[in-house]
Amino acid sequence: MNVAVLNTESFADRQTVEEALSELEVFHEVHRWDVTRTTMSDEDWNQVLDTLLASDVVVTL
Repeated sequence: MNVAVLNTESFADRQTVEEALSELEVFHEVHRWDVTRTTMSDEDWNQVLDTLLASDVVVTL
């Protein structure tokens, strides 16, 4: 399973979800993106979109 994780800094119980994601990483592909960065280039955003399209699950933190 492919999991995309978008860090938006808008989720209150982040620690609990991060712990669950850590357990998922043992058996599944987990791709993390910090979309709060102001230095993201167009290429970075293209990679985020490619990751989202290829993911089975998207988690927003």
